[in-house]
Amino acid sequence: MDSFTETTHRSWFSRLGGALTGILFGLILIVVASSLLWWNEGRAIDRTRTLDAGAEAVVAIAATPVDPANDGELVHLSGTTHTDARLRDPIFAIEVPAIRLERRVEMYQWSEQRESETVKELGGGETTRTTYSYQRTWSSQPIDSSDFRHPEGHHNPTMPYTSEQWLADRVTLGAFRLAPAFVSQINGARALPVDAEEAPTGFVSDGSGFYKGTPASPEVGDLRVSFRVVDPDGEISAIGRQQGDTLVTARLKHGTIALLEPGQVDAITMFEHAHSANALLTWGLRVGGVVALWIALALILAPLKVIADLIPMLGSLVGFATGLVSALLALATGSLVIALAWIAHRPLLGGALLVAALLFAVLGAGQWRKGARQAAANATA
Repeated sequence: MDSFTETTHRSWFSRLGGALTGILFGLILIVVASSLLWWNEGRAIDRTRTLDAGAEAVVAIAATPVDPANDGELVHLSGTTHTDARLRDPIFAIEVPAIRLERRVEMYQWSEQRESETVKELGGGETTRTTYSYQRTWSSQPIDSSDFRHPEGHHNPTMPYTSEQWLADRVTLGAFRLAPAFVSQINGARALPVDAEEAPTGFVSDGSGFYKGTPASPEVGDLRVSFRVVDPDGEISAIGRQQGDTLVTARLKHGTIALLEPGQVDAITMFEHAHSANALLTWGLRVGGVVALWIALALILAPLKVIADLIPMLGSLVGFATGLVSALLALATGSLVIALAWIAHRPLLGGALLVAALLFAVLGAGQWRKGARQAAANATA
């Protein structure tokens, strides 16, 4: 592993200019984060309403035969998938009967890691030592070595092949044909062994895939190619709209339903799983939105810390105070946006969230006043 270290210095005026510029990015980020939170709440509520409506309307049917009386209905069925399709990788000449064929290509490449350590100086300046480390690794994504800080001696060649997948055009579940929205959800892929005698020119094989280069001592540019396949026959359960002899995505007032799970799973359990997935996504986006607000508010308050850094110890105190205030204000702002979104859709729960937002705002204001008084006391001491 190669490594290089660089030392850079930023003056107090340079840091202040950067912090003032950061205010603009902070304001933009507040708009983006607030929009994300608002959209997420509307999405979550619509998804919940869609799933609730689906759970009330779904009809359990047999996978065979097709009953025309259920045409247009939201239906639940379990059964065995099947396809007559033979999927083929045109480059490596792999051909198998399957629902999905996946090709994974990896290349041995240089990668760059950066580690920085910053030391503050009296007068507000700072010195940063950055170490750039280069090591070789297998990656399925091309790494652009021209973006390296030290590209000399760390050149990555162009990746000649990419990872791809192929899906069967026609897949059935009992007597029903599955629309692509369902086919793409079928999982359970397994590793596909390859015949060593079928290795393309320039490649070797140990049965698990193809290799170009020297397996015992890989060099930059070496390739390894492996395959995975979803077999034609597997047991699944699905919920969608019956359209003739095809299972398609159901479109309800507030959204769509196209659920699929492996094995025999009843409709109630499938809807419970869908609700859980919706809750997980909702909270993930909420956390992401609040963190983005925290970063935005920290950018807006950053000039205060830079000004206080004229005296390093004072800068640390102000930095802690602004960080805490940014966190509390982010929680308050995020809760406010979420509350307003819920008020627009569900007023009672939205009102409770609005109270929580006001509480965080009061706590943030109190911490700000406390931090300001402490900073003033330290400055006059």
